[in-house]
Amino acid sequence: MIIIDAGHGGKDPGAIADGVKEKDWNLEVSLHQYEFLKKLGIPCKLTRKTDSDLSPDKRSELVRSSGATVCLSNHFNAGGGSGAEVIHSKYATSAFAKSIADALKKVMPVRRVFSREGSNGKDYYYMHRLTGQVETLIIEYGFLDSAVDRKKLNVRSYRFQLAEEAALAAVRYTKGSPIYFVQSGAYKEKSRAEQLCEELKNKGYDAFVKQEG
Repeated sequence: MIIIDAGHGGKDPGAIADGVKEKDWNLEVSLHQYEFLKKLGIPCKLTRKTDSDLSPDKRSELVRSSGATVCLSNHFNAGGGSGAEVIHSKYATSAFAKSIADALKKVMPVRRVFSREGSNGKDYYYMHRLTGQVETLIIEYGFLDSAVDRKKLNVRSYRFQLAEEAALAAVRYTKGSPIYFVQSGAYKEKSRAEQLCEELKNKGYDAFVKQEG
């Protein structure tokens, strides 16, 4: 089981840059990840499905009680910098975080993989401190205030590609084995791809259209 956390939400917008509120993109990529994993037959849950408020206690409780083995907490960064970041608990090995980083590198440069300690010697982030046995990663899919990152992140399909790479890496980590896809066609015209997808669905296959490039 994988639980997906759309960071921030409701009264908490997260980072804001050039009219984009982080909470909105967090929710968008999280919902996409959820549907993507469902199509693959992977059990998954969400901490929030709408623009709703979640206190740290409520959000972490949803993760702890989910029955999941791992949690992907989706975010977009700000404050100067460029590239993706993956943050893991100080009590966890970096193996899971590095597997996500390696997957993201196919699409975006990775700035760093790290853990952060608070002044009390425990994890700095409550998503690491309070989520119990669920191995939680905070994933920052680039910087909203970076011109380099935003040029790519402004493209919705690019954000979704990052989300899919992270989701697939989580599946590989939890299953411990490769994932195999069967491609039945590739088209330059979207309408033809959608037509084939509909034909496959009518025949009982769990088909979907994925855009590349």
